[in-house]
Amino acid sequence: MKPVFNKRLLNILKEFIDKQTDYLTSSYLSKIVGVTSRTVRTDLKVLDEILSLHGARINAKKGIGYKLEIIDNMKFSNFYKKLLYEENNNEKQQIPNLPEERERYIIKKLLEIDECITLEELCDELYISMSTIKKDLKKVKYILKDYRLTIVSKSNKGIRVEGKEIDKRFCIADYFFSRSKLDRINLTDFYIENIITFKDVDLKKIERILMKQLSKSNFPLTDIALKNLIIHIAIAIKRIKQGNCIEEKNGRVEKLNAKQEYEIAKDIIKLLEKDFEITIPSSEIYYITIHLLGSKLLDEREGTKSIQFIENDIKNLIIKILNEINKKLNLDFSDDKELICGLALHLKPTFHRLYFNMNIRNPWLNEVKTKCPLAFQAGAIAAQIIEKETGYSVNESEIGYLAMHFGGSLERKKKGVGIKKRIAIICSSGMGSSSLLLAKLKNSLGDNVELIGTFPLHQLDLVVNLKPDIILTTVPIKEDISIPKILVSTVLEDSDLDEIKGKIKNIDYCKKGKIDFENLFVRDLFFTDIKFENKEKVLDFLTDNMMAKGYIDKSIKQSILAREKLSSTAIGNLVAIPHALEVVEVHSCVCVGILNKPIVWDKDNKVQLVMVLSISKNISDKFNDLFSTLYKVTKSPLSVVKLIKQKDFDNFYIKFLSEKEKN
Repeated sequence: MKPVFNKRLLNILKEFIDKQTDYLTSSYLSKIVGVTSRTVRTDLKVLDEILSLHGARINAKKGIGYKLEIIDNMKFSNFYKKLLYEENNNEKQQIPNLPEERERYIIKKLLEIDECITLEELCDELYISMSTIKKDLKKVKYILKDYRLTIVSKSNKGIRVEGKEIDKRFCIADYFFSRSKLDRINLTDFYIENIITFKDVDLKKIERILMKQLSKSNFPLTDIALKNLIIHIAIAIKRIKQGNCIEEKNGRVEKLNAKQEYEIAKDIIKLLEKDFEITIPSSEIYYITIHLLGSKLLDEREGTKSIQFIENDIKNLIIKILNEINKKLNLDFSDDKELICGLALHLKPTFHRLYFNMNIRNPWLNEVKTKCPLAFQAGAIAAQIIEKETGYSVNESEIGYLAMHFGGSLERKKKGVGIKKRIAIICSSGMGSSSLLLAKLKNSLGDNVELIGTFPLHQLDLVVNLKPDIILTTVPIKEDISIPKILVSTVLEDSDLDEIKGKIKNIDYCKKGKIDFENLFVRDLFFTDIKFENKEKVLDFLTDNMMAKGYIDKSIKQSILAREKLSSTAIGNLVAIPHALEVVEVHSCVCVGILNKPIVWDKDNKVQLVMVLSISKNISDKFNDLFSTLYKVTKSPLSVVKLIKQKDFDNFYIKFLSEKEKN
């Protein structure tokens, strides 16, 4: 009998494609697709048989796992595109089985109809019980709340979604297209992926209209912004044909009449009316204007690379952001003019998006969260300040874009581009010798460093508070401090200066020595077989234990919960690494929680291994190193499965160190 390619096989194949460099175990895959390891092993044999006809194989390595091998890239690529097309094409005909699939089905159904639908009708369509549909609706209500939409019940008629038309469109665009990898697919593949959803709307025609008008108006957009705009206009055309138009203009949008974007939107509307043979209400001009305002690719020259041209309100907001980051993370960005100008240029379209509750996709979000954790922390703190000062709600995609600016600044710090290394000297002898030492260093190191002064050893606390990048000292410093220190002789020889130059040049601002995990993982913060069904209860359980045992206080717990609320700390592979928004005064630690089964952590991730990370102020500079090590150890699905299987602390810790050495 010819093997059949079903939904579960496609989900397994997608997992292999997402993790092409890794071997995946049947145990890991079973948790992802929700069947037993034995069933997965049978599936893998079927999948291998099918793929062998289409340019790929599933390689099995005893004791290691399974890996996708692509033999003929073109042949396999065409096969996979066909699978995705068929998946989209069959979506309406398939009966959803998993809770997440049913939730998407219900949301789509409610947004497509204007009239009410009864719970009995939904039960009949989905072949589920009344108790199950009520449970699904709780999650649906939670999801719709993010888009300012509510489910209302009409007596004897059923339920329907209520809210503004613009919010319904944002929900449709965000919830049903957020999984598209808009940065990684070209427009042709983009059209293939969405041809079923927009079967009555010619996406290529929209593209031609946009390209013509944007080019004519010298209005640049990124590729992702262009695809986003195509989606939003396609949704608008579809909704207008159904009689669902944007509400009449109000005071909030009337201010847009004088904008260049409004004039461009008017011209786009005229061409859309002509080519699609529809009448588009004037209120829809504002809908397109809003998207243009929130999407324009700003040229850095607009900021003229000079802070004096930044508006005062934005400048003051940036100062507050940088002060708060310095306070919470012990990171000083105040001297980075490139960062300040970059943030100022970024915030202008950001405020338009936030003001009009626009959704935005950040295709690099997961990479920024996992590979630039310190920058993401800074972005999260910036988002808090923006919310406090403006009243706008900042989503995690926006946080990701903010984080990319801070990541750039951290890289410049690392490379020393445009930022001097600040050096303090600790000298135990008198003024004469310290002056000689200072003069020699100035002559030798020139403009690459800023010498902030000489100090006696007993003023070490003062020196640390001044936050130099390096301390040169003529006496051994026994205290454990986070600032790199170099022991030098009082009378410097040329060889000493060469050595100092070399050490200064090689200092890595993000990896100041290896991290010792011995004191971070502790026996009384290790919990297994946790049976909670949602992340809120899991986090409460773990942080309450951390509080009870004196590792954190109530304010730190609240910070951990606030950080999770801003953006999910799930990093994939069944792992989440919750942490506070700021470094703390207490000792650093990692609290480990292993659930008895995976739970839904966010809309894209299930989690079974939770590691709550608390970082003390004295090692705040090592946050990246700590987080990155945890991420690298858990990046391999095989490593995660091994860790999840451990039932006692010693075995878990030994296994963690073993996996750490491999990475």
